[in-house]
Amino acid sequence: MAILLGSFGLASCALLEPDAPPPAEEVAQQEPPPAPIEPPPPRPAKKPAPPVTVARLTPGTTDQPPPPVDPDHIKGLDEAAATAWLGEPAAKTEAPPATIWRFASRDCEVDVYFYLDLQNRVMRALHYEVRGNDSAERRPERCFQQLVDEHRQRDGSTTAYSPR
Repeated sequence: MAILLGSFGLASCALLEPDAPPPAEEVAQQEPPPAPIEPPPPRPAKKPAPPVTVARLTPGTTDQPPPPVDPDHIKGLDEAAATAWLGEPAAKTEAPPATIWRFASRDCEVDVYFYLDLQNRVMRALHYEVRGNDSAERRPERCFQQLVDEHRQRDGSTTAYSPR
């Protein structure tokens, strides 16, 4: 009887066990092999430079267009250099210890304040103020660009602007 119970117990255990996994050969055929993992592309050593834009020039010219105007270029210029760059002022006012020159373009005005450089005994621009009717016209870059362009057109000037 013990033998009978033992064989019955073994038979019932066999019924409770899940199916055995298929042989390894069948598993290999059912699942595709995993794709090889590629390493990420190498990172550049430094950030690449922005693309260079090529300015359009009049055919036959090799000169580069003038760089954008920096309003702070006026600071430190003496009166002769300021005149060469912006042209003759529309008005000059004495307000000791300063001399104020007003330059006017079609859309805005710039007041440049000259003070005496005691070492060189030369009047130098130390400050400027921009005024215009529109907020966009009051932007110093735009106003100075208009002054420089109008001076070049009016006088046929080739005085180059060179940022510091």
